[in-house]
Amino acid sequence: MFEKLADPNGENHALSQVLFGLALRHGWGCPPDPERAVTYLSYAASNSAEVEAMALAAGMKKGGAAKGELVLAMYELANCFRNGWGIKKDAVAAKQYYETAANLGDTDAMNEVAWCYLEGFGCKKDKFKAAQFLRLAESKGSKTLGNTWIWKEKYNPK
Repeated sequence: MFEKLADPNGENHALSQVLFGLALRHGWGCPPDPERAVTYLSYAASNSAEVEAMALAAGMKKGGAAKGELVLAMYELANCFRNGWGIKKDAVAAKQYYETAANLGDTDAMNEVAWCYLEGFGCKKDKFKAAQFLRLAESKGSKTLGNTWIWKEKYNPK
């Protein structure tokens, strides 16, 4: 069913593209096909971004109905690049996708991009930036035990 709704030459439904992409990546109800999964996750990101751009152009201040699909597609593409699922591993691309999803409000992505900055995965190590993303995630309800260091004064924004 998701395959039919996800078809870019048919329904071209962004949420179905995300879900079908995940099903293909993990082999949920179908044979695993990680390369095809990346294709469908990319369709979802592209379609969602287009819907969001139209919503913003129409005067909506916070975007439209496709923001959730856009964020989820970005986060899942980051996971593909990080782990080499269906595509060559690319730390820089993974970090960029995580950061985009984090900037769109996804708390999981905030934690992942913070990890990238802490470890120097796809970027130069930057504990200050990591602390900022972890603080943001915590402010949105995603608290991680052992992260009290992020509240040290030296990590306060200037």
